[in-house]
Amino acid sequence: MTVVGCSSAAAADMQVGDCLKVGGPPDRPETARVQCGSPESNFRVVDVVQRTDDCPMDVDTYYSMRSSFSGSGSTICMDVDWVVGGCMSIDPENGRDPVRVDCNDRAVPNRQRATQIMRDVANVDQCATGIGYAYDVRQFTVCVEDVS
Repeated sequence: MTVVGCSSAAAADMQVGDCLKVGGPPDRPETARVQCGSPESNFRVVDVVQRTDDCPMDVDTYYSMRSSFSGSGSTICMDVDWVVGGCMSIDPENGRDPVRVDCNDRAVPNRQRATQIMRDVANVDQCATGIGYAYDVRQFTVCVEDVS
């Protein structure tokens, strides 16, 4: 997913560890810096680079900005802002952005609770549930359980 819609100056202010609320339609996305782990946060910045090709190959998404005046720009590389014990609604078809949700809200489809974040291993078979997201390049795994 490529997201555009905030100024290059705003992108330049983004730092690794910042969190964003990303949403809206693909042709007019909206972003805002928010507190990590908050109900609004759905992505965490893991790198800020010049080109999308410079993002780690296993990031969940990226957000690119280009100045129409100078042609310069930057790209924010992002992962889902998982919080152990918290839930996200993850669209299995990747047709919409992940959204932080109440784990008990049965009206929300595709709820997944983060059960563990393992460092130095990229293998969902190591998760107690056998379900998760392995990040091979950066060697970590987010273990989840389906709650919907």
